[in-house]
Amino acid sequence: MAADGEPPLRELRDRARGPPKTVTTFGPEPSDDLAAVLDRFDAELVHEPLPIPEMSGYLVVKRGGEYLGAVSAAGFEELHDPSEGAPWDASAAASAYRDLVALLSGASFEMDDRRRLVATAREIEDRAWRTGRGTLYVTFQSLSAFEGQVSMYEHLAGTTELAVAVYGDPDWEPPAIDGVEIRRDEAGELSDFWVVAFDGAGDDGAKCAMIAEEKSPGTYVGVVTYDSAVVDDLTAYLDDVAGESP
Repeated sequence: MAADGEPPLRELRDRARGPPKTVTTFGPEPSDDLAAVLDRFDAELVHEPLPIPEMSGYLVVKRGGEYLGAVSAAGFEELHDPSEGAPWDASAAASAYRDLVALLSGASFEMDDRRRLVATAREIEDRAWRTGRGTLYVTFQSLSAFEGQVSMYEHLAGTTELAVAVYGDPDWEPPAIDGVEIRRDEAGELSDFWVVAFDGAGDDGAKCAMIAEEKSPGTYVGVVTYDSAVVDDLTAYLDDVAGESP
C-alpha cells in the first residue's frame, strides 16, 4: 500500500487530502483571532467586507465554486476555544468547531495545541456516538496516555453497541472494559501517529477518520477525511497491525 520505506499511515493521510478549499469571512473587519484558527488549515482565507454588525458576520467554505457550508459569528468564539467535551456533553452538542472541521475535511492541518487536536478528534467520536454501532479505532502513543480517557471510552462502549479498539505502546496495563479491546503496539508501528477512525458500521456515508503524524514534539500534521475508501484501507491496516501483535 505504501511506497517503499514510507509509513502506511503517512500514505493514507496523504491520500485523504482533497481538492483545495476556500474560507471566506464576511463582516465589517477581518478577525485576527479567527485568522489564527483558520491558518492552521491548508485552505485559502479571504475576507469580504460587509457593512453589518460584527455579530452578524459569518464564514463560508467552498471547494472551487461549490458551496459546502457556513458558520455564523455566534460560533466564532468557540472556534477560538473549542470544546473538548464528550459527544454526549450538552455543551458540545452544537459545536461550531466540529462543524468547521467537517467542512474542512480533506484540508491538511498543522496543530501544536493538544486541546485543539482533542477537539478535532471529537468530530470522529461524535459521529460514532450518533451512529451507535460499528467499530471506533483509537491510537495512543502509549497506553499510559489512555489512562486519562478510560472513563470516556468506557461510557462510549457501555451506552451504545459500539466496539472500541484502543492501540498503544504497552507501558501501562489498562483495566478490562466491556466493549473495549486493547491492542498492544509492541513494534511501535503507530507511535508517531494519532489516529481516530470510525468504520461507519458498514455505511459509507458514516465512515470518517482523523490521521495525524507528529512531525516534531507536540506538533501534528494531519487531515480529517470522510473518504470511505481511505477509511476502509485505514481500518484494514489497523486490524492487520492487531493481528501481527504477539
